[in-house]
Amino acid sequence: MCERMFAVAPIVCVLFPRFQLNVAVGDRAELLSVPTALAPPPGGVQVVGEVSLAAEAFGVHPGIRMGEALARCPRLSLVPEDPAGVADAWERILVRLESMGAGVEPERPGLACFDAQGLLRLHGGIEGVLAAARRALRPPAAPPPVVPTTRYGVAPSRFAAVAAATRARARRPVIVSGGRTEAAAFLASMPVSLLRARPALAELPEALE
Repeated sequence: MCERMFAVAPIVCVLFPRFQLNVAVGDRAELLSVPTALAPPPGGVQVVGEVSLAAEAFGVHPGIRMGEALARCPRLSLVPEDPAGVADAWERILVRLESMGAGVEPERPGLACFDAQGLLRLHGGIEGVLAAARRALRPPAAPPPVVPTTRYGVAPSRFAAVAAATRARARRPVIVSGGRTEAAAFLASMPVSLLRARPALAELPEALE
């Protein structure tokens, strides 16, 4: 029955919202409750990286230019990136996902997908696959608060799975069954800002909006 839920191989997306910001903030968790963003790298393009929810409320989003971000939110706190910390934490997470038998395809730090077709029988259906992923990612996979905010999405295509994960909540995955027609129907009502979840498409929302 579980296999008949999907007309094509189900793709699981594992999403850690604001992964790089969480790592950069470290034990200064209070910064996540105020307008905060990752500062541009020294000598790099002057755009901000991942932002807190409080910053989003002011219209600040990843990829926005520094001057515009500060104009929208003068109280914006800037945190320097921690590339080494991100790489280390992300590598440990990928190793743990692979330990459950997943052929992980990392999209970017904090976002990875894998084809669950070969894991359905092994783990007793898609719910079993998700349960196995949760067990694999229990601490010390990454320092809190990264792990508790993990989101899971399942869909017939990679992009739809990413979209489903953005709609998920803690321990409440979003599962889109069926085939690509059902995936298209699920995506139809979503805002174009969702395209920012894919680095290659990050510049499209502004033009489309």
